[in-house]
Amino acid sequence: MDTNRHIMLLERKLEREHASRIMAEKLLEIKSRELFEINNILEKSLEKLRLQAELDSAQLAYQTKIENLLLTYARLFLKQAPSCNNIQQLIESLIDGYYITACHISIMPIENITISGDYCSGREQIWCPPAALKNQISLWDPTTNLYWTALINNNDIVGYFAARISAPTNRTTIIQQHLALFCELFRSAIGRQITLSRAIHARQRAEDSEQSTRDFLAMINHELRTPLNGLLGTAELLQDTELNANQNKLLTTLNHSGELLRAIINDLLDYSKINAGMLELIEKPFNSHLLVTKLRDIFSHRALEKRLDFTIDYDTDIPRSINADEDRLKQIYVNLIANAIKFTHQGFVRAKFSWQDNRLIFTVEDSGCGIEQQQQHKLFKPFSQIDISSKRSHEGTGLGLAICKQLCEQMNGNITLSSEPKKGTTFSVSLPLTISTRDETLSNHPPITHEALQKLNILVVEDLKTNQMIIQLMLQKHKINVTIVDNGQAALDIIANQPFDIVLMDCRMPIMDGYCATKILRQQHFTKPIIALTAGTTTAEREACINAGMDDILCKPYMASELLAMLNKWFNSSHQSHFSRESKT
Repeated sequence: MDTNRHIMLLERKLEREHASRIMAEKLLEIKSRELFEINNILEKSLEKLRLQAELDSAQLAYQTKIENLLLTYARLFLKQAPSCNNIQQLIESLIDGYYITACHISIMPIENITISGDYCSGREQIWCPPAALKNQISLWDPTTNLYWTALINNNDIVGYFAARISAPTNRTTIIQQHLALFCELFRSAIGRQITLSRAIHARQRAEDSEQSTRDFLAMINHELRTPLNGLLGTAELLQDTELNANQNKLLTTLNHSGELLRAIINDLLDYSKINAGMLELIEKPFNSHLLVTKLRDIFSHRALEKRLDFTIDYDTDIPRSINADEDRLKQIYVNLIANAIKFTHQGFVRAKFSWQDNRLIFTVEDSGCGIEQQQQHKLFKPFSQIDISSKRSHEGTGLGLAICKQLCEQMNGNITLSSEPKKGTTFSVSLPLTISTRDETLSNHPPITHEALQKLNILVVEDLKTNQMIIQLMLQKHKINVTIVDNGQAALDIIANQPFDIVLMDCRMPIMDGYCATKILRQQHFTKPIIALTAGTTTAEREACINAGMDDILCKPYMASELLAMLNKWFNSSHQSHFSRESKT
């Protein structure tokens, strides 16, 4: 019985162990299945991580590439203007076959822009910007995966940029942002080239306009002054002939009309040169005391005719030798004194020079009609006069005071006035000037003796018959030997066979002008003085004379006294001048 019980207990134990084993196997099977599933999940996650890493790596590489391209081409377009080649290279560099598969830029035809045209890369064959792009800067078409951007310069569309994007949807926005940066790069480069091109052509047009203005002024200067030279020269020569009272009266009228015409021409040409920026000051030492004497000589007779008390005073402490453009100073003072005498019918005209704080002060006071306060602002305006009616009693262009004001400003000075009706007017001019360290103005040339004049052999090169006659009579009056030819080539031919002491050379002539003739003469080692006879008064025309090899300039219209003064100057200093020229060459 004990044995049976023992056997029964063993059987129950075996059953329990078998049941436990079965349960353990089931549990192991469950755990194995769970481990398998977890392993599958891990493998899938690992694959996703690997794919994500590859994607991020490609994105990083693409972003690095884009940044490098932007930096490279931004530097390139800053250093040089965009060209067809580097634009094509850039859009080809944007193609990577993964994010962007095609690219296109179209630049509209623009005047003087050489990069206009279409540039394409990738697989896209036809590029047609959508109509909606005209109303917005950029456009994304998800059906075609095309990204469009309008290139705008100063509110005008100058071209289009387009790209086909094949990146995943979540990357599309980033790619568009990158492409927008390239669009801005294109827009800036094109805009700079447009601005530069317009600036270059604007400058060229300005230079052409300035040159046209210079040519016109030179031409009109010559055409007006040349016949005026004949008119005034003839009148001057008539004064040396026997005339009756009626002829003297006609000659006086002729002289007055000629001088008035010269003043009008000078005013018009000076104002035109000032407006064109062509008036330049030629500063050199001059004798300020001698200038006062010249002004007295000019206006004393005119004031005496009107029975005016006319005086010009100057302080003794004014430096004798001053650096300035004497001709322009004289122009200001002559204009102001002439106006004072013109508008003063009785009483006085008093001018005074003084020196204060390195400034030359000039005042002119008159007892004339005066000017209303509300009318005074008109005085310094061009072509403006107080009385512009047909009944006005004084001639003039209304340019004199406007020119004086601009000359004063160009000299860094100023001009002011104070006036009361029926009591008179006072003009005051203040100009900062420097004292000359060399008193060159006091070294006058000794006058040529009558015998020396008769020994001079002068060649005159002048094409106009009237001017030939005038200068010939002026020289023959002093029994000076004169030979006249009418062009530069004729001058070269005669100088080759005949010696001359001085050559008076016109600048504008047919066949060969004075500039060419002078250059050839200097190349042939002709060392005698050559004096330009020219109506040109601009700095450029004067420089052209000097650069050609001429020694000095006698401006038309000239008087016989000015002609003799020029001969006197170069007769006395010709040898020194020639030595100086030879040492320079």
